[in-house]
Amino acid sequence: MDIEIREYRPEDEAQWMRTHAIIMSISHAWNYTIQERPVYERPSTCLVAVAGGNIVGLTDIEYDTAPGEICYQKDSLGGYVLEFGRLPEYAGNQLGQRLIDASIEESKMKGIHRLEYWTQDRNAARFYTRIGLKEIGRHYRFRMKPTEEIQNILGKTRIGIEYIYACCLVEEWPLVKQEYEILSKHPLEPHLCIGYEVRF
Repeated sequence: MDIEIREYRPEDEAQWMRTHAIIMSISHAWNYTIQERPVYERPSTCLVAVAGGNIVGLTDIEYDTAPGEICYQKDSLGGYVLEFGRLPEYAGNQLGQRLIDASIEESKMKGIHRLEYWTQDRNAARFYTRIGLKEIGRHYRFRMKPTEEIQNILGKTRIGIEYIYACCLVEEWPLVKQEYEILSKHPLEPHLCIGYEVRF
């Protein structure tokens, strides 16, 4: 199958949004739905995979302008991968690896020599492990009911809170579950987020 990896173009927006929506609907990697294509303030790389004139895969990377500005690792400038995926019907075409390889080449040209991939999606985590990316961290992302103390503070400012979106280290998770009212029903259930890195 002939698949081209190229830079995103403004005229790709409608196709990009459609592809992104399909990928998002079958993944736990995203915390929210977007209705507009993201615009990045920092230097970035935005690539798409195109087959038959249609976008079938995508990746967006935003780069540190100072070590640790947006990346977890702080020893050097890095790229934080904000968008990454492909349509399910294109499984088996090594599209994920090809997007990563193209991202590496683009990043090298910008003077960046490492990328971070963070995910809450188990399939994505298995993929990153299988292709040999190094794990660099783990934490839980979850939603919890506000405590009475928080409600009292914000009640004085006319702000109500339906729930709080929070994160904690893996080792703190058992205590957090004991101390707070964690929301557990889909689509607000907790997720383990795992970070991976590739250096080049």
